[in-house]
Amino acid sequence: MKKTVIILTFLCLITLASAGTLFVGLEGSEPPTFSSDMSGFPNVTWTPHYTFDVSGAAASPEGILYLCNGAFTTHLYEATLSTTPQQICTISEDMSSLAYGRDTLWGFSNYADPKGIYSIDTTTGAATLELDVYTGYGFRFFALAYNPIDDLFYGYTEYGSSGLYSIDIDTGEMIQLTGSIPASNGQGRGMAVGNNTVYLTATRGDDGIPYFAYDIAQGAGGDWVEFPNPYPAYHSTGGAAFIPDPITTIELSGHVVGSDQPEVGLADCEVNLNGIGSYQTLTDANGDFLFPEVEQNDNYVLDISLEGYDIYTETVVVGIENIDLGTITLNETALPASNVVAVINEENTEVALTWDSPAVRELEYYDVFRFLESNNQYPNLWELLSTVIDETVYIDTGWEQLEPDMYQYAIVAQYTNGIEAEAAFSNVVEKLLVGTDMELPDTVININNYPNPFNPITTISFELNMENIQDTEIGIYNLKGQRIRQYPISNGQSSVIWDGTDSNDQPVSSGIYFYKLIANGKTEAMNKCLLLK
Repeated sequence: MKKTVIILTFLCLITLASAGTLFVGLEGSEPPTFSSDMSGFPNVTWTPHYTFDVSGAAASPEGILYLCNGAFTTHLYEATLSTTPQQICTISEDMSSLAYGRDTLWGFSNYADPKGIYSIDTTTGAATLELDVYTGYGFRFFALAYNPIDDLFYGYTEYGSSGLYSIDIDTGEMIQLTGSIPASNGQGRGMAVGNNTVYLTATRGDDGIPYFAYDIAQGAGGDWVEFPNPYPAYHSTGGAAFIPDPITTIELSGHVVGSDQPEVGLADCEVNLNGIGSYQTLTDANGDFLFPEVEQNDNYVLDISLEGYDIYTETVVVGIENIDLGTITLNETALPASNVVAVINEENTEVALTWDSPAVRELEYYDVFRFLESNNQYPNLWELLSTVIDETVYIDTGWEQLEPDMYQYAIVAQYTNGIEAEAAFSNVVEKLLVGTDMELPDTVININNYPNPFNPITTISFELNMENIQDTEIGIYNLKGQRIRQYPISNGQSSVIWDGTDSNDQPVSSGIYFYKLIANGKTEAMNKCLLLK
């Protein structure tokens, strides 16, 4: 029962792994070469190719096959699955098997002195000993392959402690994973590694022995799994190579900083890439992000977001090469000031401005503008009263010299790198004619409201020193200077009750409101109140 569980796990791993093609061949002039798509392993279907004498085989990640043949004089050929092998050189040492890894062709020689693993120059055929795994050990690897996943060689030996070994490509350290294949003849003279799996070939076919595979993820002590042998009538040495499916993805990376501190990477940014596929990640502590497998040949939309910064959007054209987007700068979100309130003093000589600063981060400073209400939408007509204000209050001492009219103020928050927020507007204030209107205290003794703050109602009280009241009203205004409610005043009346609704009897939101006493079209007095809900 235990063995069944292990085999099922192995089959599941192979099925889910990336696909590729296994190429096999035998020594001799008669047998053809074969290949099979391994995505359906262990149910493989063999396709015949050209007839060629194969004593060793390996494949590059790009699908270039390296084939060798010959006894004691090894000729090296280059081919693909569909092109006839062409000789490229003669190797200086006779090779029993080939492997390809680290952009290098390797071979195991059982006939050189010393025996061992050699690197091979495919241009000149020069073979250089890299690992002596024979002296002192007695290992003879007629089957050798390289695994790019763990960067190790794998070899199968029929001599001494026969079986499957991993071989450290730098030190030569060997670890036995399992013993010989479970067959009457334990030979294995061809090997390829793909999908993190060892495929052992060139076993005896004339007595019905199949090929065998070993899942490397099992570690030591695992089980071999059988799969079909395309040579049921041959018993010979040969070679095998695994050709991975063409790479269809690229790596896409970048580095994210903020406009406020461009020398510091922004961590925890949400990075989204959408096109033929959708990918999501976060920037690391250094502000870096990486999408390791992005489908090639499509246009993608890259979005990067982090609270306090504007969303960054870019169209990225993905071809077949890896892409490094370099440094990407997120601009600070230029949040405007809020609750800008303008209040005229009793002498009608100054206006006190107050406002609330954005709460997200420190900004550089504020600019203060004044303009006629009618020029609200024309910034080029605004008068800059002061710049580089680092507080949230400003006194307009030039108010007294203005011509009578309706005025308004704008506060513009300035951030780093010249980033400017939208203007925040004050309520509309009226400049009264100095002289006649300065005598208002003889007409209006007092105007206020109670309670203040209030919810839901407040009483606005006033005292008048006028014998004949005509065309007099109390007007309620919001911070934009818009009148939202009005109450006519009759003779003898000294108060009105506002219930926090507009002229349509709809409740208004919490905030600061102004109330004015207007007589004969002129503002006689004004004060403010605060509605809290």
